[in-house]
Amino acid sequence: MTAQTYLQSAFPELAQQVEVPDTTLARELWQKMRSAKNDDGRLAEICLRCYISHQVHQVCYDLGVQFGSRHGFSCEDLLAFVLDDEVLLAEHNSTKVQKSSSQSSVAYKSLATTVLQTFDPAKGSLKTWVSRYVKQHPELKRFLLQCGVYLVSDWALLNNTNPKELQRILTRTYNLTSVEIQQTCELLVSYHAVYREDRLKQRLTGTTLPCQPPNSEQLTRIANELEALTGQRLSSKIILNQLQAVATKLRRYRIAAQGGSISSVSLDEPEIQPIVERSPTTQDDEEQLEFIQLYQNQFLQCLDNSLSQVIDDALANLSRKRSPSKEIEKIFLTGLHLLHCQGQSMPQIAPQIGLKKQYEVTRLLKLNELRTDIRQRLLVLLRSCVLESAKLFADPERLQSLDKQVELILDEQISGIIQEAESEVRNPVRNKPLRSLLARRICLYLNSRNNRL
Repeated sequence: MTAQTYLQSAFPELAQQVEVPDTTLARELWQKMRSAKNDDGRLAEICLRCYISHQVHQVCYDLGVQFGSRHGFSCEDLLAFVLDDEVLLAEHNSTKVQKSSSQSSVAYKSLATTVLQTFDPAKGSLKTWVSRYVKQHPELKRFLLQCGVYLVSDWALLNNTNPKELQRILTRTYNLTSVEIQQTCELLVSYHAVYREDRLKQRLTGTTLPCQPPNSEQLTRIANELEALTGQRLSSKIILNQLQAVATKLRRYRIAAQGGSISSVSLDEPEIQPIVERSPTTQDDEEQLEFIQLYQNQFLQCLDNSLSQVIDDALANLSRKRSPSKEIEKIFLTGLHLLHCQGQSMPQIAPQIGLKKQYEVTRLLKLNELRTDIRQRLLVLLRSCVLESAKLFADPERLQSLDKQVELILDEQISGIIQEAESEVRNPVRNKPLRSLLARRICLYLNSRNNRL
């Protein structure tokens, strides 16, 4: 109440319910805090800290709305890391604050204290300042990474990744072919030629804005750069979608590299949509919706068929090499179930299937080989299904064009799902079912197989 009374006396228009811009309030309170040595300065600081706490809550609320439901956290989970102002807590406990936190001998420094010590009204608004410090808070960032959230825009990711680094990531993490890697790096080089140049011009004029999506004029210039580099002409829409697909790969890599969790893929979420968005067969909304629904159904069906065929082939190979065949089949399927459907580790699985060492389980299941075979089988099946379905939506000329693009697009989509499964096995939540799309479909297959026996 004391701070509220002070605020209304310092800004009489507030008492008359006249709106005062936040930037004006923050700037004048900051100046009073810096210049006044008496209670006025202290009360101005308390008002600023109240404003900062409000903005901290707003940033956490926005993050919760944007990512929380999908990644399993709430606004309150985030507030525990950043809503920690020791000066306001002291005021709340009726302990008179004789010094500002910048003068305090206490080593601990809250986020609000850091904001007040670094804030410069000449360089930006207090609201923006708070948002930046909240999103850069080390513990909050670490928590979000564990939830699978990396707070960097696609365009900043692309802008800050050099082609050599991208080449290394695509080679080691995604196992793409040399042609695919070259095409992706050429796209990034073309993006840099336009986007980085424009960012540099912004800085020279004193304007430093967050990385925004490329506008239509920039996309046209990127297409021109790419055509000059490769001789291939792509539309602005395809350029945009391919850039976003590259950014998705980079985001997944960064999350995994920093010990974070990559969330499972849902068929109605953006990860599964690029094939639809890029396809020239969707001319209007009605056709696009129909094609999306058809593609989603085919994707799951082809994935289920692929893993069923691959697991059956693996069982056949084991039966030829070992005997009795029924016993080794049971051991193999039990191992797959314990790993994917219960989230058990290799050392936990070993004694349950009659093995002694972790490496024996690894050698039996051959997960890398299993996923590679599923990936290849899925690509063949899905490509055939998509091209067959596209005949319902496209004329023969457009089908020829689609045929040249669809394998690359599908391979990119499938690689993301396989990489998600690999990352989850490396960083699992122990003794809980794995949540990647591939793991869930393997569990459905195993349950269905048991029900048939």
